[in-house]
Amino acid sequence: MAGDTYDYIIVGAGSAGCVLANRLSADPATRVCLLEAGPSDRSGLAKFKTRIPTGNVMTLPSTRYNWGYNFTGHDGLRNRQIPTHRGRVFGGSSSVNGMVYTRGFAKDYDEWGEQGNPGWSWSEVLPVFKGQENHERGADAFHGTGGELNVAQLRYVNPVSKAFVTAAGETQYPTGVDFNGAEPVGFAPYEVTQKGGQRWNSSRAFLQPVIERPNLTVMHEAMTLRVRFNGKRAIGLTVRHEGREIDLTARREVILSGGAYNSPQLLMLSGIGDADELKKRGIAVVHHLPGVGKNLQDHPTGWIEMEDRSRKSAAFNLGTVPRYTLAVLNYMFARRGPLTSNNVEAGGFVHTRPGLERPDLQYVFMPAYRKVGEYLPRSHGFTLMSILLRPKSRGYMELVSARPDDKPILHPKFMDHPEDMDVLVYAHHLGRQILSAPAMDAIRGEEIRPGKHVQSRAEIEEFIRDSVTTSYHPVGTCKMAPASDPGAVVDHRLRVRGIEGLRVVDASIMPTIVGGNTNSPSMMIGGRGAAFILEDAKAVQAA
Repeated sequence: MAGDTYDYIIVGAGSAGCVLANRLSADPATRVCLLEAGPSDRSGLAKFKTRIPTGNVMTLPSTRYNWGYNFTGHDGLRNRQIPTHRGRVFGGSSSVNGMVYTRGFAKDYDEWGEQGNPGWSWSEVLPVFKGQENHERGADAFHGTGGELNVAQLRYVNPVSKAFVTAAGETQYPTGVDFNGAEPVGFAPYEVTQKGGQRWNSSRAFLQPVIERPNLTVMHEAMTLRVRFNGKRAIGLTVRHEGREIDLTARREVILSGGAYNSPQLLMLSGIGDADELKKRGIAVVHHLPGVGKNLQDHPTGWIEMEDRSRKSAAFNLGTVPRYTLAVLNYMFARRGPLTSNNVEAGGFVHTRPGLERPDLQYVFMPAYRKVGEYLPRSHGFTLMSILLRPKSRGYMELVSARPDDKPILHPKFMDHPEDMDVLVYAHHLGRQILSAPAMDAIRGEEIRPGKHVQSRAEIEEFIRDSVTTSYHPVGTCKMAPASDPGAVVDHRLRVRGIEGLRVVDASIMPTIVGGNTNSPSMMIGGRGAAFILEDAKAVQAA
């Protein structure tokens, strides 16, 4: 069925897609369409669940708000299925994540430029970060004010999290550091994407203020099935919406912002990918681009879980009913208290060996302990997560079939490279050392996992393989790289190689994963991509 015609059609109203919709529709003469497979976050239960900071305990278990992807383990991971959550709602994963605001390190972006991607050095991306940011503590050389994305300090930090930061200081690490400042090495409570004690996702920051623009059409619960082509030019999309399949036409460009799984999946479903693999699944080949779906990177994450003798950690049981009754009232009337917590309140960045230019290890501290299958913790405990920032292992994804509704198979290949295991084993020892510091004495109970019986290198490795999971930071599957790189999918201006009128603008374009949380970098990529699109359109008009 024929549908409308637009200048730009954006697939995915997530962290990058909302930025694109905002920037591209700023010109009232430009018609923009934004498509989202999930629901809107502007009303009803979705509005409530995505605004309250602790609301991800309600969104993550739900296939209405979470794509429900799983990593497929291999022998090195004991063939486990590892959930890898992705937001399926306006705001994408910024609507269901832990709201931690970090950008990575300057060298991360300089490295992209050194790999043959001009325009992505730290000096070129920092102005984008600053321009998007409203940093509540004020502007400086590293922070901006007046931008759409509000960055705040947590309004509530659990006493157990505060004790952990003190313990890191007792272990001779700097504390109170700005993770996005000049010296981002050390420990502190995290800054968060919140405003007034509520989640400030990409939708609220970038989309909702402009959603009534007459030249911007936003469709929710609209599943994109394939890109349409005329030869090697993208001319539109086929979309399933309200029970019908409709064809939308793009006069200028189609832009994929579905994230590290959905964007490469849609490319492959549309005939762009490894030709042999596409033919095996009955997909007509439009363009052979073997890098699509390869170069999958994420941050493997280890765990230490302990009992909390102080009983100040987050737990929902009969003993905490009075505490949380007060917490609900505090949130309702003042937007303060435990319900403003992001659950992963504190952490830090460290080097695991001398001579490293950048930290290769991040810690995240959660003042709660959840048993397997629990989204609400029942028992008092705490969890220290150790995150491998610069994995050497590379994974990939593959289609199951030519059906858009069939989830792709995701192979993370965690711990394939021996150096990755070295870092997580070191992280385990250092984590135990920090948790043994005096500040934790009144809190620290028995070690639940892995348990004090796990001490040798072999035992720790075995535990890591049995338990390692993800920080939910998948990137890299539509790699940005020069034409000389056989794995290249997009060029430095995010145009799909070999195809006209088609770009990918999301975390999938990262050639190497940044050293930190990937949400704000995804928004930066949205801003950078929008600038390229507008510059290229202006050049065409001038020609």
